[in-house]
Amino acid sequence: MNPSLKWTLIFFVLVLLTLIAVDQFMCNQWVYHDYAAGIDRRLSCFWK
Repeated sequence: MNPSLKWTLIFFVLVLLTLIAVDQFMCNQWVYHDYAAGIDRRLSCFWK
């Protein structure tokens, strides 16, 4: 296998795993205070 192809595939797999981890552990689970609106909001991800 071509070395550049191998590293490209590894990069895409790492990006996919990072997105899955963010989706599972951060989206709609972190609560932050919106000082401008004066309310608490949940962190939402753009792909949901």
